[in-house]
Amino acid sequence: MALEYKVRDESGGLGAPKKAGTDETAEERAARLEQENKILKLQNQANTERMDFMEDLIAEIATKVYE
Repeated sequence: MALEYKVRDESGGLGAPKKAGTDETAEERAARLEQENKILKLQNQANTERMDFMEDLIAEIATKVYE
């Protein structure tokens, strides 16, 4: 017997039962995870570039303060 659960709808009532683990195939899951990985890598790269900029900015401000 598969594990079943119910999701609340917008009105607050319980919807129809759903079976856990049957929403996506292995191929769909792999494609979704690959896309998510790509997005996370781009976000990480953007955050790294922003941190480098902030470090350079702080260093520049510090040199102006101590002049």
